Amino acid sequence: MKLREIGTVVAWVVLAVMIVCQRPVVALQEVPQGLAEQENAVKQLHQAHSVARDERGLVGSRLVAEINRDAQKHADWMASTGQFVHSNMDYWEVILMGPQTPEKALQGWLESKDHRKILMSGGEIGFGYARINGVAYWVGMVR
Repeated sequence: MKLREIGTVVAWVVLAVMIVCQRPVVALQEVPQGLAEQENAVKQLHQAHSVARDERGLVGSRLVAEINRDAQKHADWMASTGQFVHSNMDYWEVILMGPQTPEKALQGWLESKDHRKILMSGGEIGFGYARINGVAYWVGMVR
């Protein structure tokens, strides 16, 4: 489906919701980040994570596409719903809402003993990042 067709479908759905609910529907204030921004954030987060592990005498973790995909799905879900909850997937998981940079997200996790323990365990990792309406959602999954 082309982007223009998707926009038309979304417009009709919004109109239908407005009619059924008899209330105006507020559009998003900001378009969610693009793929390049998401990939760059994940890459920077993994680099910062590798440095943090190295500083603790640990070998670097391996960024795994499957885990990245699951972490990204959960970050996207949290951003789209506004809910801040764990995913219940089969990974050790850390989530964070708010920090605007990968470095600050990692710093936030490392300041917590439990989150730091999760991030420093396991050799395989994946990260997800989503931003909507100025709010950043971060997910780290470890196995």
